[in-house]
Amino acid sequence: MLHIQNVSFEFGGNYLFRDIDWFIKPRERIGLIGKNGAGKSTLLKLIMGKYDVREGSINKSGGINLGYLSQDMISEDGNQTILEHAKQAFKRALFIQDELEQLYILMETDPSEENIQKIADYQEEFDALDGYNIDNKTAEILEGLGFKTEDLDRPMKEFSGGWRMRVVLAKMLLEEPDIMLMDEPTNHLDLPSIEWLEGYLSSYPGSVVIVSHDREFLNKMINKTAELSNQKLYLWDGNYDFYLKAKVERDDLISRQAANQSQYIKEQEKFINRFKAKASKAKAVQSRIKMVDKIERIVEIDEDKSNLKIDFKVGKPSGKVVMDLNEIQQGFDNQILFDRVNREIVRGDKIALIGANGTGKSTFLSIIANEIDFEGIRKEGHQVISSFYAQHQLESLHLDYEILEELHYDAPHKTEMELRNMLGCFLFGGDDVFKKIKVLSGGEKARVSLAKTLVSEANFLLLDEPTNHLDIDSIEIIIEALKRYEGTLIFVSHNRYFIEKLANKVWWIEDQDVKEYPGNYSEYLYKVQQSQNPSSSDKAKKKGQKTVEDKSSKDSWKRKNEKEERIKKLQKKLDQIEEQIENSQNHLKNLEVKLSSIDVTKQEEYENISKEYADTTLRVNQLTKESEILIEEIISLE
Repeated sequence: MLHIQNVSFEFGGNYLFRDIDWFIKPRERIGLIGKNGAGKSTLLKLIMGKYDVREGSINKSGGINLGYLSQDMISEDGNQTILEHAKQAFKRALFIQDELEQLYILMETDPSEENIQKIADYQEEFDALDGYNIDNKTAEILEGLGFKTEDLDRPMKEFSGGWRMRVVLAKMLLEEPDIMLMDEPTNHLDLPSIEWLEGYLSSYPGSVVIVSHDREFLNKMINKTAELSNQKLYLWDGNYDFYLKAKVERDDLISRQAANQSQYIKEQEKFINRFKAKASKAKAVQSRIKMVDKIERIVEIDEDKSNLKIDFKVGKPSGKVVMDLNEIQQGFDNQILFDRVNREIVRGDKIALIGANGTGKSTFLSIIANEIDFEGIRKEGHQVISSFYAQHQLESLHLDYEILEELHYDAPHKTEMELRNMLGCFLFGGDDVFKKIKVLSGGEKARVSLAKTLVSEANFLLLDEPTNHLDIDSIEIIIEALKRYEGTLIFVSHNRYFIEKLANKVWWIEDQDVKEYPGNYSEYLYKVQQSQNPSSSDKAKKKGQKTVEDKSSKDSWKRKNEKEERIKKLQKKLDQIEEQIENSQNHLKNLEVKLSSIDVTKQEEYENISKEYADTTLRVNQLTKESEILIEEIISLE
């Protein structure tokens, strides 16, 4: 479908990538990853033609349509309604609709055969484009992305940048391009909207290329990984977790090859230096020099910054009870968000505060931080020192300070090396630390503000969407540091990996209350699923009760025999599936042995085995789901 052939791109005298070759095939789900500054967004813009391709070529199959979602694509027309803007995806259908309206008016004065034929032709095309369902399709996508039905007729200008980005995303989904290029699509979505988008994309017939820092989203969505590293593009079959394992083997292989090559070159140079003054060896020396000059040097992959370790220290420990909230009430514009909420935060808690957009997560965090008015009692515990990160905290930055100077202002006890290490985790390396705050982008200011929050030595951290402007490596570093953090933490995040790794309690907002689950995120999700789907034992009880009633009827014996026959068939099918699972798992073990021993430089062979591994893993997952459904049905029948 699309072939990126020997493309290089130079910016400011430095190459972001050289001679990359990439063929995007139909129905591929690709995660485009790499460190900050590796050129991911630039490559997407090259594909879209927003930058000129000076070296190499990008070839598209005839008639192929591209869709592009970028973080700077907010609509300028704020007077359009949400529905009107998203409907622009159906340009041809809307054009025909306008033409038909004009023709119907014209028919009142000129009912000619020509106009009648035009109406018939347009009507046929309009029907083929499913024009009468445009409003319904658009509303379905917008509501899936979190808009309420009553929001659809409101103008764009009434919504924040994040909500307007959702409209831009909805418009692209409705256009149904052959290839979607999505740059951080989950940045402005809440958890329900992310899950809806995953479901939508899983059955999407086109190809999708995703740049994202959301590890869970990548793992669920992609079947191939494209990594930009060291000015090259590496392709891997499988999701993000599979890529991480294969990457370790690749880096180790390249490291050994580079060491062997370096040793070989040293031996040749030793020979050259030893015999270059001897006339009898001149020919041999010149031959060695030419040979060494022709060797293409193997470049080791840069060490991953995730090896860097930082700590968020606590100055003074707080008392056992950090915060006691009693009868908390809050609301805006005649809408009640919280009605007599009672919650307690204990020292050592790491609480994830979740809920759909608009339920009041950031508001409740601001109540805990005592930054907005509310009704009720907020009692802070003994010796609590809090530090609050939210988007509005950017206003407190000193615009004329340099980044390093800004961090030192809040942490004068830290050495410059410690502060530089901290800033490295927030994607500020080298001379970047000397940039003035006033020249930074909004995302860069957010990273500085988050760094200031975490370096403060507070014993109570409140974080509102801390991962929004970080890459995957930086998020991993922050997670590890917050795991070791000895204080108390409450945070709002839509990054499920971040939540799963950190939270020991989940607070979710529902029915104007803040409810608590005393466990991690996956346990909370299991509880939600159980409450939505009655357990098999409950189903079995209900079925059992029904069976007792049926026995009193005349034909109960017949139903009993039919049920036993059904159970036998299901059990036979289950036995077959379990045998297939066992065979597939054995096959996976054999493939793992092959992957661990294969020479990664044999790319085609490596990719074939990797693809087979990914396909077999998918097959095991599908068979496992089938077996679970069968088991539940058997239990319910028994």
